[in-house]
Amino acid sequence: MSDDEIKILQERLKNNPNDYDAIEQYAVKLSDIGENEEALKNFLFLNKKIPDNPKIIYNIGIILEKLKYFQKAAEAYEKSLSLDSNNTDTMYNLASVYIKLDKLDLSEKLLLKVIEKDKNDENAFFNLGEVYSRKKEHEKAIQYLTKALELDPKDIIAKFYLAYEYDKINRTETAIKLYEEVIQQNPDYSWAYFNLASIFLSQGNEELAISNLENTIKTNPGDLQAVKLLVKILAKNKKYTSAEKILKQYTVKMPEEADLYYLLAQVYKELKNHPNYLKYLKYTLRRKLKFSGNIIKLEEEIKNAENK
Repeated sequence: MSDDEIKILQERLKNNPNDYDAIEQYAVKLSDIGENEEALKNFLFLNKKIPDNPKIIYNIGIILEKLKYFQKAAEAYEKSLSLDSNNTDTMYNLASVYIKLDKLDLSEKLLLKVIEKDKNDENAFFNLGEVYSRKKEHEKAIQYLTKALELDPKDIIAKFYLAYEYDKINRTETAIKLYEEVIQQNPDYSWAYFNLASIFLSQGNEELAISNLENTIKTNPGDLQAVKLLVKILAKNKKYTSAEKILKQYTVKMPEEADLYYLLAQVYKELKNHPNYLKYLKYTLRRKLKFSGNIIKLEEEIKNAENK
């Protein structure tokens, strides 16, 4: 809808504030441009005037979902579905919200109904894959994610999650192949690099793990988990200078991340640089609210360092 169309709608509403069709179109446009609170007001107004219109209630559900009011969105979709029980769009949206609310059995039931009515609904197959993944039913997750990919071979997210599921049942070679296909399709998909690094690390191939962690950080510089894991591997292999360089960079980028200071302290401990070892232990303690380790043990480590 263009700006001209918005102006036309506004003019229609100025001339007739009770033009329900114009109000509905205007509310949809407001939502499209991110004005969800205002859109919701318009849909709620319509709902008062036309209380049993499933389409209006469905749109209220959409807005509530966008606003992350997931329980209220579910209630709206449930109400809409009670008025229009065969609407697969409502079923699908309600199933998606149920996933967010961790109501996996309810989501599964609805998604199976959607697929029964439309065997080519790629999104429904994908969401079922997610449901079974969360339920740790990995073989079923693979079945539905595979079908989603058959329906849309370009669905990179389905391919990524399929790789994850194959890794869960120890079919690591298949998982590696799929992750590599994800990266070939999108070289900036940082999670694929990270998951490959995790696989190679579990196989004892630290060289490939390091390479994929470096690519993870390159494509997503804010991935703290990847930074910490990379530094730990480098330190384990006595590549202290490389670990120090990365940590110094990241303590500047993320000055409140206590774990980075603690890792840097351990690097200096191995380098026999006692002043910096103690210095960065104390920096860690100052940020103790964000420290993932044991504070009491950290305080004891500082006391021991001070006594040396």
